[in-house]
Amino acid sequence: MQTSLTFQPPVVSRPAELPAVGCQRAAIAIGVFDGVHLGHQAILRQLTELAAQTKASPVALFFDPHPRTVLFPDRPLPLLTTVPHRERLLGAAGAAFLVRFPFDSELAALSPRAFLDRYFLAPGLTVTSFCVGANWHFGCGNAGNAETLAAWSLPHQIVTTAVPPLLRQDSRISSTRIRQAVTSGDLAEAAAMLGRPFSLFGNVIHGHGIGSAILQCPTANLAANNTILPPFGVYVATAQKGDQRFRGIAYVGDAPTIRTEDKPQVLVELHLFDGHHDLYEQEILVEFRQFLRASQKFASPEALKKQIDCDIKAARSYDF
Repeated sequence: MQTSLTFQPPVVSRPAELPAVGCQRAAIAIGVFDGVHLGHQAILRQLTELAAQTKASPVALFFDPHPRTVLFPDRPLPLLTTVPHRERLLGAAGAAFLVRFPFDSELAALSPRAFLDRYFLAPGLTVTSFCVGANWHFGCGNAGNAETLAAWSLPHQIVTTAVPPLLRQDSRISSTRIRQAVTSGDLAEAAAMLGRPFSLFGNVIHGHGIGSAILQCPTANLAANNTILPPFGVYVATAQKGDQRFRGIAYVGDAPTIRTEDKPQVLVELHLFDGHHDLYEQEILVEFRQFLRASQKFASPEALKKQIDCDIKAARSYDF
């Protein structure tokens, strides 16, 4: 999958709002789509085919916040993608319109039929087809599934397609497996299931200026925003801004050598090679290509700077 994230599809919060943004006929894929991994991409490929066959626009409907955070609020769930990242990935995978459906306790209490009756029979909107994963469930108590959806759709002349899961090493590719791979540092396994390198997407924020002032190594700082992070350390990385792509190194950690806070903040810092790039307040995509070393506390900033020079040299030799 290409990771160019220049296309932002129009976004609404309910299917009934689609006609207002130019979508009167919709083929709709439904899911959470955290990570937009290879299994999700298979659903979206099928969606675009159904849309073409039924002369409709491909629409991806995803729930936000993640249903698990509403159903189990005492179990934090860092995600693979922020909402803006997910929206761009869905657009790159073929969705022309998006429904960012608010998930709350009221929605969770609806029966499968009530959910479908309430939200997919909107005046001015013709739903031509649904596309979901074969293991998808919905409605109160997860009582509904792809068969439930197909049975409801039939009298409304809506085609329903259930896409089989993709397997890797005899197990289903899932967002949960990818989260586990990222947090354990197995970036190669995560990339194999994502169909691209693990990445973060967001706005560059202002840091403390220590990278430039003390280490002579200017960095762009990215907000973590409740997303999964790989283990603390230094990584070979690429950054993308629009259609431009840069090479560099990324650091994930709490900067033990130079931190001053009692409760240090976890940082995601990016140093780009070959010149200074003004990225403040701009959206960038950071791809984690290869682990170089673990985060550690050095005896002095000078010792840290010497190690950073070695990191840069090693990263420059990385071939991809």
